[in-house]
Amino acid sequence: MSLTRVQGGLFGSGGSGNTATQIGTALIENSNTIYSSYTLTTNNNALSVGPITILTGKAITVPTGQKWTVL
Repeated sequence: MSLTRVQGGLFGSGGSGNTATQIGTALIENSNTIYSSYTLTTNNNALSVGPITILTGKAITVPTGQKWTVL
């Protein structure tokens, strides 16, 4: 089984505390808390499994035409 840990942003760089772990090709674990503000990369969408808590003073910016889905 292959484990890849991604830190920062939602699933990218540029933040601290937010983490996701990819387990092989079938599973991705995500943190339940958004610790830093994040803007989705142009032309990308995001997916999280909740519940998700966004800390006070932090924000997730989803540009027009893109989506962030929380299941």
